[in-house]
Amino acid sequence: MGIIDFRMRPLYGGYLSMAEAGTTDKFLTGLRCQITPSIRECSIELLVKEMDEAGIEKAVIPGRQSSGTFVDNQELCDLAKQWPGRFIPFPLYDPLRPKESLEEVRRILMDGPGGGVTIEPGFGNTLRFDDPGYFPLYRWLEDNGIPLMLTFSGSITPTIDCTLPGRLDLVAQTHPNLKIVVGHAGWPWSKELICMGFFRRNIYLAPDLYSMASVPGSEDYRLAAAGMLQDRFLFGSSYPLVPLGEAVDNVRAWKLDPACEQRVLHDTAAELLSWKF
Repeated sequence: MGIIDFRMRPLYGGYLSMAEAGTTDKFLTGLRCQITPSIRECSIELLVKEMDEAGIEKAVIPGRQSSGTFVDNQELCDLAKQWPGRFIPFPLYDPLRPKESLEEVRRILMDGPGGGVTIEPGFGNTLRFDDPGYFPLYRWLEDNGIPLMLTFSGSITPTIDCTLPGRLDLVAQTHPNLKIVVGHAGWPWSKELICMGFFRRNIYLAPDLYSMASVPGSEDYRLAAAGMLQDRFLFGSSYPLVPLGEAVDNVRAWKLDPACEQRVLHDTAAELLSWKF
């Protein structure tokens, strides 16, 4: 049974801007990672080859619509269609056009290849997790048992606002049946998010690149995966900011017990996606 990568941004369509703007090089250098052929050549064919080599069966691909990187939701669906069974779109919901956007994500999920929905509060906008623009989406996902993935770390906000963990905690409290996957796991607020996850059973952490050994605070995530959050901890590569093989090797190096490692690399993700697949 292969690995499920819960956070991958293939260098395709709008995500090509990550390479063009130098974002990919910045993170690969900062994390001391290698540039693999798929990253260097922006090749989906080579990416799928590297997925096979790393043992990654499927990958969740989130949407993004900001001033720096605009990824149309249809691009995600097109990629999933080109490579059946390998990529699972999580289209982005736009709270600035709630009715139209909710209809779009509903269509992609119910009639298309979507497995969940992405939101990115504070990324290219001034909204926060508890903004009323998100409430229709939260209610619909909660009613239908569909997971929500949000991008949450200090790097996406206009300022490092320490009230952000509390705002997300309020959403988790008021929507207890909403399955919330926290991409970047709130870094640098690792301990705060682990605390929230321990007490809110609907919060799942996917620290992706911030779990790499070279990142301050990564040890917190290893401990959470081994103990307090072992049933709600997800593997994500954050490709192309981390090569797939190095991301998998990083988790293997944690020396989790086999059952726990299986949950992190596959089982918990499969449970979140079981409403559809």
